[in-house]
Amino acid sequence: MILARCGFRGTVILAAAVLLALAAQPVAAQTGEVDPPTGGDAEPTGEPDRFNRFASKLSPDEPLYILVGWNEGTNAKFQLSFKYRFVNPDPEALPVAAPFFSRIFFGYTQTSLWDLAAESEPFYDTSYRPSLFYRHERLAGWGNGSGWLWGQVGLEHESNGQGGTDSRSLDILYVQPVLELANAIGSAHLTVAPRVWVYLGNLDENPDIAEYRGYGQLRVAVTGRSEWQIAATGRLGTSGKGAVQVDVTYPLDRLLRAGVNTYLHLQYFDGWGESLLSYDQRLPWQVRLGIAVVR
Repeated sequence: MILARCGFRGTVILAAAVLLALAAQPVAAQTGEVDPPTGGDAEPTGEPDRFNRFASKLSPDEPLYILVGWNEGTNAKFQLSFKYRFVNPDPEALPVAAPFFSRIFFGYTQTSLWDLAAESEPFYDTSYRPSLFYRHERLAGWGNGSGWLWGQVGLEHESNGQGGTDSRSLDILYVQPVLELANAIGSAHLTVAPRVWVYLGNLDENPDIAEYRGYGQLRVAVTGRSEWQIAATGRLGTSGKGAVQVDVTYPLDRLLRAGVNTYLHLQYFDGWGESLLSYDQRLPWQVRLGIAVVR
């Protein structure tokens, strides 16, 4: 039904999301040997090995989903996100400095709001966020594995790709520690992830953005034993205007029992600046329902 409404563009976007998800799946260890085609004398091309060398460094970053809402007009929100590790963490095959360089990533996240109620079904706004960051998967641990701390620090650019008065862009330097606690609430897993940042360079296109986005945000997620998850992300600007987003996800394979490796995703957003274009506006609150590939 969604594809019928969205037409060709919707098909292309969903196909891209599926391909990205497949590319981000763990890749089995490769021997480097390629079997030649049967029934001929053709030499192996090495293409599968080249792809696996690339895919082994590619993985999801932020959540990947497509959602549809209906408050004051049908609309959709979708997000694609991945990270690329430049150096695989293999100390036996790489120089001594490899552990440091293997923690450096290129990241890319794209978030779009789609106005499906309008006649031509235009995109309301899209945020493009390339980044370069250093991530340490385990800074500290305690309690025989019941708790650990990891984090990352990086540079991120964000823009909406538009021109004229609709153009928005900014650059930030951020630090994000992440605390993980197993069995913190009964048998549930607790994740606490504050992120703080400073703005860099020219903010002429959105000079007062700190009044609405502030200098940080906090994400708290609770994941149950049956893999349900409730996550809340909030931020508060210097003017007291902020926003909150709540995401509830549940594995579809537990509902359908058909080996579907996706999540049913319900999202609520209320506050200022859901998109970069409207960073200083409070649009109608939204409840959206859809599918998440990565949460």
